[in-house]
Amino acid sequence: MAKVLLHTFELSDIKKVVEEVLERKLKSFIPQEKEKLTLLSRKDTAKLLCISLPTLHDWTKNGTIKAHRIGNRILYKLDEVNEALNQIQSSKTGRGFRC
Repeated sequence: MAKVLLHTFELSDIKKVVEEVLERKLKSFIPQEKEKLTLLSRKDTAKLLCISLPTLHDWTKNGTIKAHRIGNRILYKLDEVNEALNQIQSSKTGRGFRC
């Protein structure tokens, strides 16, 4: 037969315990913070890649780099630019990439 123990607790103690348990459980449902999205202008992208604006335009047209139009502005995502840069470097094996 199981023993039954009766204790008296303060209402504030019960609230504190419930809040702590709920906080721990809810943290598992909150998605982890995503990487910050960094957008680059055409000039910044060309400077980062060490190319001219006409070359950047050509690379965008032929699909080497993906551009995003927001209103009348053309912007590039930093992670997509870095990925494209890695693909360009890997296709030119043996040659270093310098500005």
